[in-house]
Amino acid sequence: LFLVWRFNKMEAFVSILKLIGSKIKYFWKEVVAYPWYVIAHPIKGFSEMKTEKKGKMWVAVVILVLFVLEEIVAYKYTGIGSATVIKDQTKFSSIKTIIFTVLPVVLITVANWTVTTLMNGKGKMKEIFIMICYSLMPFITLCFIKTLLSNFLTADEAQFITLINIVAIVFLVFMAFMGFVVTHEYGIFKTIGSIILTAVALCIILFIALLIFDLSQQIYGFVYSLYKEIATRLV
Repeated sequence: LFLVWRFNKMEAFVSILKLIGSKIKYFWKEVVAYPWYVIAHPIKGFSEMKTEKKGKMWVAVVILVLFVLEEIVAYKYTGIGSATVIKDQTKFSSIKTIIFTVLPVVLITVANWTVTTLMNGKGKMKEIFIMICYSLMPFITLCFIKTLLSNFLTADEAQFITLINIVAIVFLVFMAFMGFVVTHEYGIFKTIGSIILTAVALCIILFIALLIFDLSQQIYGFVYSLYKEIATRLV
């Protein structure tokens, strides 16, 4: 009986290990292998994401979280080898970092969907968001490499860090551009036009948001001053 119990325990343990291994393999395939497949074959990869639904929302969210982590690591651990100015660590705010990384992705998604809906674009808001997040993968990877190298390179070798920055930005722009082409089924010139209009729509959204924020601040100030006046008179 003891041997049978030990055998069942071992079998259960092996089953758990296999389950964990399969989960890790699936996670690696979806979060690392397939995004890099899309990077290597952007047209085919983005087409598969659209037609075969190979792009996953949860993977897009994971990539966005990695983007936030990359910005936090870059802020806190960039070395003197970087060509950029070392930032004041006392002014670091994780909330501000999250806002300035997640919000642009969301706003670009909304602005592009708004514009392309009027231009007969085929992409849905969910597809646009997933595509933008997948496009961030090479940028995130190169920025992690840049931050790591900045702690080993000297200030005289900072041009190499600048080169990685340029390559990362160019890669991001290229991937996003190809993603827009495939997602909306546009030609090159129509895609360029839609991107320009997306930038205009983004400016309008930001302008309206600032107006609402300023108006809410004024209303709050008025209500608060009115409350203080009433409270003073009652006393």
